[in-house]
Amino acid sequence: MVTGVLISSGLGWAVAGSPGPGKAASATTLGDAQAVVRRIQDAAQRRSYSGTFVVNAGGVISSSRVTHFADGRQQIERIEALDGQMRRLYRHNDTVHVFWPKTREASIEQRELLPGFPVANIGDAPGALDAYELQSTTADRAAGHEAQVVTLRPRDTYRYAQRLWLERHSGLLLRADTLGARGEVIESSSFSELQLDAPVQPQALLQEMRRLDGYRIQRSSLPRCELEREGWLLRALPPSFTLVRCVLRPLRPGERAAARSASASASAAAPAQAGASPAGALASDASTGLLQATFSDGLTLVSIFVEPFDASVHHRDAAAAWGATQALSRRLNDWWITAVGDVPLVTLQQFSSGMERRRP
Repeated sequence: MVTGVLISSGLGWAVAGSPGPGKAASATTLGDAQAVVRRIQDAAQRRSYSGTFVVNAGGVISSSRVTHFADGRQQIERIEALDGQMRRLYRHNDTVHVFWPKTREASIEQRELLPGFPVANIGDAPGALDAYELQSTTADRAAGHEAQVVTLRPRDTYRYAQRLWLERHSGLLLRADTLGARGEVIESSSFSELQLDAPVQPQALLQEMRRLDGYRIQRSSLPRCELEREGWLLRALPPSFTLVRCVLRPLRPGERAAARSASASASAAAPAQAGASPAGALASDASTGLLQATFSDGLTLVSIFVEPFDASVHHRDAAAAWGATQALSRRLNDWWITAVGDVPLVTLQQFSSGMERRRP
């Protein structure tokens, strides 16, 4: 899935310069990959919408109801899971509230990085998206809207190709397909229906978000950290990936077993509960802290989680996949390292093998 945070762009090809139905536009007409992704972010920051969002990953389909308000200054949204356990997520800029009505539990967290469809990741960073080339596009329809389809093709084997459907006039991302080495779709995220410029009431969303009476609340703070100061060095970073943040995550009681399962860390775009901080290297207790380092190439994310090895829960090195998401776990002496991301397994192997323990 295309994930992350981008900035606005003055690119106007999708409004005035887009080709007619069935006609292709050249890559030179469209600009570069960074310009396309900036346009997507600009639309997400300035347009309000509501719709049903569907993810098909590894044959497993999930859907959510999305209500999004944006006016260029602030963003407020509600995401309601329509499958599985009932869950509602609210976001006001960098503040996130997650509600589980069945258990009457809620979590509150400040997040600097808010990846998630339909925006993509830090496309304004120096060198971001250099690993992708923009290919020619065609016109199509998605979620009932006229769309321009672009493909961002990787220049190496460390990442997947992305085929993106942009709403023709606004640039809002309507659909994103992740493509394998043979061009096959390995994961698809899309709106099945979408009302653009929907009459969303921001104050009503904020009131729902702050309605915490009767909920057991968990508050999480994510103090920033540095890999080297925590006693770690990452050598041989895959090309075009850069560190975008390193944080210490709390691990609440009862979550430790779930944190070790691959399914709990299946999405690098989510606040996965996997990987802990080295004992003695942090001010916090290693039993309640997690070290997470997140890297990006401008379009996708990879997260590395580090924790002390625990023989009762860490049984053997393992790899798993769900659609485009890969997870790789291994033991390194007294430590357990988990790498997760929407990238080929070879990329995670390079991240994982490059981790080296140093004295903090």
